Amino acid sequence: MSEKEPVTTARQAGRVIRIALLTALLLNTAGVVRAGLGMDPGPTRDVLLDVARPLNFVAHALDLDRPRTSLDAMLGHPDLGTGEGGRTRLEQDADRQQAIAEGAPQGGSGAVSGSGPVAGSGAVAGPGSGPVSSGGSGAAGDPSQPEPRLAPVAAAVRRATAADPLRILVTGDSLSDFDGQQLARMVATQHLPAKVRVEPRNGTGLTQPNVFDWAEEAGQDAVSYDPDVVVMVLGANDGWPLAGADAGSARWVAEYSRRVAAVTRDFLAGDPQRRVYWVGPPVPRSAPWIHIFDRINAAVRAAVPTVSGLRYVDVAGPTSDNGHYTDYLTDPDGHRVLARQHDGIHYSFPGSVFPARIILTALRGEYTLS
Repeated sequence: MSEKEPVTTARQAGRVIRIALLTALLLNTAGVVRAGLGMDPGPTRDVLLDVARPLNFVAHALDLDRPRTSLDAMLGHPDLGTGEGGRTRLEQDADRQQAIAEGAPQGGSGAVSGSGPVAGSGAVAGPGSGPVSSGGSGAAGDPSQPEPRLAPVAAAVRRATAADPLRILVTGDSLSDFDGQQLARMVATQHLPAKVRVEPRNGTGLTQPNVFDWAEEAGQDAVSYDPDVVVMVLGANDGWPLAGADAGSARWVAEYSRRVAAVTRDFLAGDPQRRVYWVGPPVPRSAPWIHIFDRINAAVRAAVPTVSGLRYVDVAGPTSDNGHYTDYLTDPDGHRVLARQHDGIHYSFPGSVFPARIILTALRGEYTLS
């Protein structure tokens, strides 16, 4: 026996182990991303997500995650699996609710077209309309086929009192964390009849529902927290293709808008008094993200007239320098505040006062908080 044979065998074994580990990773990339999202912020989490997210996108596109999702469903873990056609609840909800809005039978193809909710939406806030845009009466379905999670025409909002304060849920990605904390502080400082609960879901978005499905989360939050108002702050992680469309393209915006509408209806859960205030992302520093964040804001605006109870809150314009990124903002007392973090996306904690103030102003436009 050659003396080199054990070395060669060891190398072969090492190669087999590496291939096995890579295969295991590709078969469960969504689980790796979820594990990363649950880690404390830091370099390890950043590196893990930087590696796992692209692999997860490839694995999902090639259906490499199908064995895992099928096994999850067999074991009774539908929240980790996918449904009909291997598609997530968010993807199915968007198709089903679009079919209802168009008066078509449920279970259609769900193809995205240029005539979707973006073209001719009329949802863009015009001059003088303020930072919040509200929708119309919503789309009506077939009365003989009631849709339990499709909200009816919005009713008048509930009047909050000190004895029965307004229940506000602030959620979304990491952008929602500081915004929610500052909103809660303002409500407490001004002794307003409201209670703010902050539940950020860091690292999440609408473009990778196989990692985190906001349709599932919204339905659960509606039951668990029973909020009067949901403040949804989202978009920092949504630079991924959608339904075969490049990020920021017209088809991408149309699909993103459909998903905004689907998640909103899951939050509303048929409660005509509940409202969802959807806060778009700010103007970022990085050039590629400038276009994507602008398209996300356009997609949210386009979804507004399709769902009663959906409101759009623009923080990008008011917290920018005439539409351009700025690190510093000036408060009402004339003080310059370092408003953004080093990543050029997130607000600093002091800087989160600015979007929180915009959100509170939007809420005061519909609710009596005194």
